[in-house]
Amino acid sequence: MADVLREFEKKQQKNILKEELSKQQISQIRSNIERIISSYRHIWDIYTELLQNSADAIIEKFGEDKIEQGRIELEINTEQREIIITDNGIGIEESEISKILVNGKSLKREKNTGKFGFMGYGFTFVAFQSNLLKIESIKDGIKASRTYRDLYHFIYSKSELPNSEEEEIDQKSQSTSEESQTKITVKFPNYFPNEVVEETLSTAFNFAKCEKTIEAILRTRSVVGTLDKVFSSKEYFQFSLKVDGQKFKIKTGYLTVREIVREVVGIEQSFYNRLDEYETLIKLGDDKFSQTQKEAAFKANLLDEKIDEIEFGSKNPLSARILISATSKNFINKFNERFHNNDISTDFKIEHGCWLAINGMPTGICIHPFDDSNYSPYTVLVDIKDNSIRTELDSGRKGISPYRMKQISDKVFEILKDRNYIKYRRYIVEGDTRTRISDPFYIPYEKLNDKLKEKRYFESSLTQKYLPPLEEQEVLGLFIEIVAKNLLKGYELKILSGYQVYDGLYYYNLTESQDIYYSNDNQLGIHKTIFTNYGSSLRKDILIEFKRNLQDIYPDINNNKKDANHIDILVCWDVEFENKNKLQKEKGDILLERDIMRNVFYGVTHSLTVTGRQQALPIIELKKVLEILFNYTDKNL
Repeated sequence: MADVLREFEKKQQKNILKEELSKQQISQIRSNIERIISSYRHIWDIYTELLQNSADAIIEKFGEDKIEQGRIELEINTEQREIIITDNGIGIEESEISKILVNGKSLKREKNTGKFGFMGYGFTFVAFQSNLLKIESIKDGIKASRTYRDLYHFIYSKSELPNSEEEEIDQKSQSTSEESQTKITVKFPNYFPNEVVEETLSTAFNFAKCEKTIEAILRTRSVVGTLDKVFSSKEYFQFSLKVDGQKFKIKTGYLTVREIVREVVGIEQSFYNRLDEYETLIKLGDDKFSQTQKEAAFKANLLDEKIDEIEFGSKNPLSARILISATSKNFINKFNERFHNNDISTDFKIEHGCWLAINGMPTGICIHPFDDSNYSPYTVLVDIKDNSIRTELDSGRKGISPYRMKQISDKVFEILKDRNYIKYRRYIVEGDTRTRISDPFYIPYEKLNDKLKEKRYFESSLTQKYLPPLEEQEVLGLFIEIVAKNLLKGYELKILSGYQVYDGLYYYNLTESQDIYYSNDNQLGIHKTIFTNYGSSLRKDILIEFKRNLQDIYPDINNNKKDANHIDILVCWDVEFENKNKLQKEKGDILLERDIMRNVFYGVTHSLTVTGRQQALPIIELKKVLEILFNYTDKNL
């Protein structure tokens, strides 16, 4: 009788996760979760999302004033694709453990708690990529756990939602005298069935092997890099990291530009705080400073400043604090070289620009990349202290509205100007005084001739006879010469710019004539039916972007530096058409030879169907153009 009763009780056990999700259609649930997973576009997101949940648990238990009593231990096992994160935060009640997996389910939002995580998507993103998820938690003297296998099958194989192992065997919670804490173990498949997710996971565990890379990521993209230590020098939670059994020594606190330059230069030489030192020192009439000091000020390696109270906007102003830093890009590039170990590379690097933080946590959102040379030596971190900004972020915390981005960047530009950063930039751009120009052993002709060895002479009527072009400006020069010789017809240059977002504004002016038509003898021409459809003349202003290779446009698009919808024609030396299948596999974009029945631009050789762009992007591959005009091939070289 007792056995029958236990069997009956077992059948009555609830699958809490399934119960929570059953309020939606299964197909809709899968679609929502798959969209959430794809919205997290950075390879470090699986770490940052888990870390911010642990930090919130610590704050809820100890409060911000005693956050130094908190502990977070992160362990990464790269070969097993396993992450174990343990914190001594407030813990999770047994009835709530499964609920945190539900997309959009935020216990913090329901209880109005949580400083960093809030939207209820981060844990869903991690969980539904896993083939093992174990959550062990102690709260109020009750110890409970939930273990799920192969949750990723629910999304990518359309399988049923599994019960937790504890629900299957009717494992009850236990009383314990241990302090509250949570331990989460996540394992991911050795090979993920979705190619994009697989590439992200593979890279995420690869870069964890390099101590310099994982430190820079955690301290500039996660809650480990708190800005509270920068502005107030207050203590923070204790953090430890172990990768493949080896302890990595990683401090908490934001990785500032000052720290980066100190590591590159070796000592704090010609480092200045603008407010306390530089404004006075730069005034040459001040007798307090020696001539040596004044001369050093004109070779500043670093200039920085902290501003604790700034408001963005007027109607509903956002309260913020900002950290401004200025240094040579040369230093940043040297520091970035340290992110490579045993041929492990990532898409991560430290860059100038305006970046967003929220409540002291850097988010990795670039508000403005500072491509304009007026701002190129600056890094500005804007830390929004208002919780309202969180509701403006997308599910993956990877973007905010263009309106808010412009509002913030406009104010930052105003601050840089008002505080003389624009005036002083000429003292900082070169940064390191040990430049190639000041190096007595630097021989420019020799260095340039070394680069010339990568080219070969090609005889043609063009003045640019050494190919292939190695730099973007060489591609630009080659295009201009071909247009000037009327070999590419219809392009009238209006303006070229190295300072604005896009490279060139041209007027496209092509009138129908016999020498314009496409034929076997004129394979760069326009098909006759185009003029039938559009009239006898094609006239419009067009934006042209120049790149060495097709692949070079993607970092600009991915980092929101350029919008593919704005570009009318992409001019590049090589589209690497032989790798079109690889491009489609990795990017989801389709590269084709041009459709002569649709193409309206003279000289276009290819078209690229780009994600997010309504019409295919026309491309002029100069290598193909020279092949048509002068029988150029790589074999000629």
